[in-house]
Amino acid sequence: MKGRKDGKEGGRGTISGWFFDVYPVRGGVHVWIIAEDGEPVLLFDTFRPTFYLYVEHHDVDLEGLSKRLKLPVTLRETCQIELFSGQEWHVTAVTVHDPMQWNQCVRALSRHLPHDVFFNSNIPIPQLYLYHHDLFPLAYCTCRPADDGSLHWTVLEDREAIQTGPGPDLRILRLCHVYDGRPSKYDVSLTLQISYDDRTYTIEGNNPVGVLETFNEHLCRFDPDVIVSSWGDALIFPRLTRDAKRHNMSLHLNRDASHPYMKTQERIFWTYGEVIHRDAAFMLAGRWHIDTKNSFMMEEGGLNGILEIARLTQMPVQKTGRAAIGTGLASMQMSYAYRNGILIPAEKKEGEAFKTAEDLLLSDRGGLVFLPEPGYHEQVAELDFSSMYPSLMVKHNISPETIDCPCCDNRVVPELGYTICERRQGLVPAVLKPVLARRAYYKEQKRKATSPEAYRRYHQMQNALKWMLVTCFGYLGYKNARFGRIEAHEAVNAFSREALLTAKEVAEAHGMHLVHAIIDCLWLKKPGATREEYEAICCHITEAVGVEMSLEGVYNWILFPPSKTDPGIPTVGKYVGWYDHGELKVRGLEMRRRDTPGYVKHVQARLLDLLEDAGSINQIRIRIPALIEEVRFYLHELRQGRVDPRDLLIRRRVQKKNNEYRNNNLNALVVRDLASRGIQVQPGEIIEFIILDQTGKRDPRKARSLLTYQPEDGYDTEKYTEQVLKAVETLLAPFGYDMGHLEHLFGVKKRRRRKKPEKAQLELLF
Repeated sequence: MKGRKDGKEGGRGTISGWFFDVYPVRGGVHVWIIAEDGEPVLLFDTFRPTFYLYVEHHDVDLEGLSKRLKLPVTLRETCQIELFSGQEWHVTAVTVHDPMQWNQCVRALSRHLPHDVFFNSNIPIPQLYLYHHDLFPLAYCTCRPADDGSLHWTVLEDREAIQTGPGPDLRILRLCHVYDGRPSKYDVSLTLQISYDDRTYTIEGNNPVGVLETFNEHLCRFDPDVIVSSWGDALIFPRLTRDAKRHNMSLHLNRDASHPYMKTQERIFWTYGEVIHRDAAFMLAGRWHIDTKNSFMMEEGGLNGILEIARLTQMPVQKTGRAAIGTGLASMQMSYAYRNGILIPAEKKEGEAFKTAEDLLLSDRGGLVFLPEPGYHEQVAELDFSSMYPSLMVKHNISPETIDCPCCDNRVVPELGYTICERRQGLVPAVLKPVLARRAYYKEQKRKATSPEAYRRYHQMQNALKWMLVTCFGYLGYKNARFGRIEAHEAVNAFSREALLTAKEVAEAHGMHLVHAIIDCLWLKKPGATREEYEAICCHITEAVGVEMSLEGVYNWILFPPSKTDPGIPTVGKYVGWYDHGELKVRGLEMRRRDTPGYVKHVQARLLDLLEDAGSINQIRIRIPALIEEVRFYLHELRQGRVDPRDLLIRRRVQKKNNEYRNNNLNALVVRDLASRGIQVQPGEIIEFIILDQTGKRDPRKARSLLTYQPEDGYDTEKYTEQVLKAVETLLAPFGYDMGHLEHLFGVKKRRRRKKPEKAQLELLF
């Protein structure tokens, strides 16, 4: 395929095509559109963004203040709706003449005004532009330049429409760094592999000038709309731009040569008790760059998923690919508020209402769990509520502004007695309703797909939406969510507990035995029950609860592993089983954990494969001798040093900087060793290492990073043997093969274990 010419500037006529990208420039914004003939077109729009100030209770002369500060703004009085009261507020609209001075104007005024008077003031300019024109990435539209320099848009498709027409034929170039199996992020040399038009090219990195020249040739020849890279943000593009500057060469990454690269700072943040690291983004002007190593959504939903989320959130694609799911949810909520004239607070305003200790004990609870009996179970059906939490939010109109509204008094929230507004639809349900509908449609289309391409496309889109729906509940109670409120979060939990309890009662009323239940799933059993009976139970539960319940499948057998410390206690969230249709489902076991070596995962997966056609617990018991022999083979290979060390890699997330560790655990030793070699691993990044000697007696290094590991370093056979046996114990402990039994069986020297306290001692303690 021949390359296109560089993006041309649009003339004065109307252009039809697909909206591609937008970013601020001096005096307005640059807009890219992919015309119907496939050509990228660059346009300029004199966009003037507006934020609002509510200063009714403050004695301030805004006109005089803005003149004194010499701000390029225009002020006018207008009315907007305040979300929680639903009332119109008289506010001052501050229109900024130059988008590039937007942040400067907000900061200047914030030095003289309290933070709670600002609304719509910290929304990125590209998103404001999309909200203002109700545009979204790849929206099919027409654009007509006006005499005043602005652009008039007509969007020819509904953003929330599920069935859409074909989009543009995007030209995608794939870019990666070729490496020898070691982590590539910190490589000194750079060897590029470029793929497009079903061909792959390799650019050796010995000569930086040659690399730049060849890379530019490929960019000019193919002129990609999208560059999908591996380590583009952290390694490839920073290295290329640095080399280009050093050798005084141009680099044609941007289509818009007048605009600089758009870079962000790396981010380190806490989420769900874990430190997360995100590399600094390296975004382009006029084409998209998506880094698969710096994009959760690319991993979960691919490019199809990113485009689906970008469509709903009205965020630029490059930002969507790197943003947290909560950022997308916030954008959907802000877009809804913008369209409906609702003020968007710069910061969260609604704090938690005062609660007594008794109120806290009642309200501060999560979902309902019924513990299973540890061990194997036969012929168990798994039933699952479809998108339970967001469905409850939509069904019961749960939103921050609808909880305990001043206009109603119905006290409908179970246990808590909160009131939910009956007079107006909440912002959160309004935003979530189309997402639920789209995901249901994509799941159905995935089921009906007749080609691998269609199946993959619908799977990626529904999976991207799944993560948005999973996150929406937590975001409702997030402390910094603009439209979040903890009481709304508590109300959803209360309804979920009632829903699960109702589902249990309905199932038991029809003769079912509850094996296990957790939040939105039930595992039921009834001797001789057919699939049709379980599907009928789903219908009864759906009718009783008002949220769709579906049959995930019927297991030939399912294992709920016992706790490693107390065999009488189950481990919540961990189970494995073979469905009667031949599919294996695994949750929480060693083979699903990030920090489990690949070799250990392989052993556990192999044992489960041998149990695929076991239709009962008795058949599993019959296969135990074969499983034991299989384990014996893998342990022999391990002890003889025949295992590839790369299959013994342990991946862990770093929690601290190298100088913050106060002990010598494996993470600390590996991070310090890398720091001594000039590699600074940041908190939240993943390290990969091989254990040399867990005890440190034979080798004080204990472990080495894959970056510095040498084949002669060997590995700790005792530690890896222990890990294999723990994975085996998970599957065989219900048959009496606990760790002690397995160590004896395979001739493993027992390590000294911590003695368990006697029962009498436990009673004294508790």
